[in-house]
Amino acid sequence: MVCPNSRTIISVALFSIAILLFQVTASAQSASFTRTDYPTLGNNHIAADLNGDGIADLAGTGNNAASVMLGNGDGTFRPKINYPVGGQAQDLAAGDFNGDGRIDLVVSLSDIVSSLSLLTGNGDGTFNAPVNFPNTGAQEDSPAVVATDLDNDGRLDVVLAHAIGCFVSPCVPARTITVMLGFGDGTFQLPFDIDVGTGMSRIVVGDFNRDGIKDLAIAGDNSQVYTLLGVGNGTFLKQPTITLTADTLFVDGTDIDIADLNGDTIQDLVVAIPTNGSRTAILLGNGDGTFQPAQILTEPRLRVPQYQVIGDFNRDGFQDLALALANGTEGLFEIRNGNGDGTFDPPVLYAAPPPLSSVGGGTLVTGDFNRDGRPDIALPIIGANPGLAGLVNSTGSVVVAPAYGNVTATPSTVVGGNSSQITISLVAGSVAPSNGFSFSVSSSNSTVLQVPSNVFMPGGSSSVRFTATTRNVTSTQTINIRIRNNQLGRRNVSVTVTPVTPTPAPLSLSALTLSPTTVVGGNSAQGTVTLSAAAPAATTITLASSNAAATVPASVTVAAGASSASFTVTTGTVNATMSAIISGAFNGVTRSSTLTINPVTAPPPPSTDTVRITRAEFESSKRVLRVEATSTSSSATLRVFVTSTGQLLGTLSNNGGGQYRAELSVSTNPQNITVRSSLGGVATASVVAK
Repeated sequence: MVCPNSRTIISVALFSIAILLFQVTASAQSASFTRTDYPTLGNNHIAADLNGDGIADLAGTGNNAASVMLGNGDGTFRPKINYPVGGQAQDLAAGDFNGDGRIDLVVSLSDIVSSLSLLTGNGDGTFNAPVNFPNTGAQEDSPAVVATDLDNDGRLDVVLAHAIGCFVSPCVPARTITVMLGFGDGTFQLPFDIDVGTGMSRIVVGDFNRDGIKDLAIAGDNSQVYTLLGVGNGTFLKQPTITLTADTLFVDGTDIDIADLNGDTIQDLVVAIPTNGSRTAILLGNGDGTFQPAQILTEPRLRVPQYQVIGDFNRDGFQDLALALANGTEGLFEIRNGNGDGTFDPPVLYAAPPPLSSVGGGTLVTGDFNRDGRPDIALPIIGANPGLAGLVNSTGSVVVAPAYGNVTATPSTVVGGNSSQITISLVAGSVAPSNGFSFSVSSSNSTVLQVPSNVFMPGGSSSVRFTATTRNVTSTQTINIRIRNNQLGRRNVSVTVTPVTPTPAPLSLSALTLSPTTVVGGNSAQGTVTLSAAAPAATTITLASSNAAATVPASVTVAAGASSASFTVTTGTVNATMSAIISGAFNGVTRSSTLTINPVTAPPPPSTDTVRITRAEFESSKRVLRVEATSTSSSATLRVFVTSTGQLLGTLSNNGGGQYRAELSVSTNPQNITVRSSLGGVATASVVAK
């Protein structure tokens, strides 16, 4: 008989029994953890709910694969499963890229052919074969990737950072990021590159100037941090490079994270600069896209803090730093407790390995792995004995009575037809009870702004978000959203809805027409160009002909206030029927029409036979012209022409005895046809449509 939880028990037994993680240095306010060891998961890691069960899972980058460990909900994880990708995996991000409601993975690659693999999710934590996207830029590696909505269209986009190009000798330092705007169906627009700077390692997404548009911060080499303020269409305004320290040589950034470290609701940055100094930089935000001068935390004894995560690990309501140490002799990681003002206490060391182990801490991530409301840690162990330590936070709960914290609308002003995200947050340190909180929601004007009637905050959570959808308005209106919970009471938040500012369509060339469309060589036709609207000023249309038998002026000018202008097409004598494409171009738009030029018809020879048309029918569904005719000569050759233009349609078959017949494929009903005999006979008839 198999115990219902045997998989978890066996998994834990195979990896190691969860043991209390002893602190090398301790204090009453220090966090504590229990530890379970697993085989190595990969280099870079993320925590995300990959199978939609509300439990945090882990994913990492292996050699040529994305590795996944699904969470059991009690702080332990199932054995890893590898999913191949299109090359050497470097970094990964999770999100729904194809709009099917299931979490997918994008994996950045170090590969000359492909720069990114998309693994679409099946919704159960498994993933399909990769769809690979070409390395179209300078064919560089891609050590960092983030997924976010850069242009506020509700679809996930991707940003890749590049470090070096070594696929072709010699190696060249990279300076660009690549932006791939998503279509929402698992495909992307053509990527474009933005020059940033050298030595890029990690990217974070934020809103540093609080305009509702995503911004980027990137850790670079030589003590540099690059910040880019989003424009809202996927492009950015690069800000002056931030230099963290006075000494810059070999002071390279290896990680960057974002959080509000001093409680002013403005996003701050933490940057790992472990090389040549063993330091961590704190950048407090000013809220306008700039940052205060860096505060430098110097690591004692050169323990090399190379990666970090941010969370309230000791449950005192302040954000703390958990730092992975490359020199793990005294501890694989440490925690610096935050004071709530952007400063931090001295480090407390954790997980000291046995002597001479030659191991250190890697790219750690944080998440609530056992759903108890406390931030846990997944810590890669690098070096001589690689592995993964699952660290479940066992710190005593800080009792904070639930109460409203902030209720915000992002953005608080929207153009009608767009949406705003409403976030209900509890006061710092408090979480919803086990049965959760239910909030009733209403709009003061549901015709303009619609909200769900109820939203639910799960137990253990401290916030919940819902969408307020707006409709087009003719005047600016401010709508109040009322939120009520029986225990917490009421809160209001307002959203201002503004009318759409009409944008005049750009002037373009809508048509080029010819009259007539068929001429005998030596004659002329009139061309007309038509604009999409009246020209605000004299507007020049460039003209061209595809055949020297028809000539046009180099351009024609549409007068101010007019929407069309005419020009003359001059033709020369031709020996056979030919076509000329007459085209006009303006503002990137080309329109054209075809002119048919026929040779001068020679005088017919004296008629020696008599021709009669007995059948002329056009079957429109099949685009077939059926012609039957007779000649008083059984040896004549009979041909069919369009009466109006002289265009040859075909030759009738001689069925003997002066009987001739043909079924000809034509695009349109010629209306009237002429049958000419090689012996001079001519007959004309109207075409009957069938």
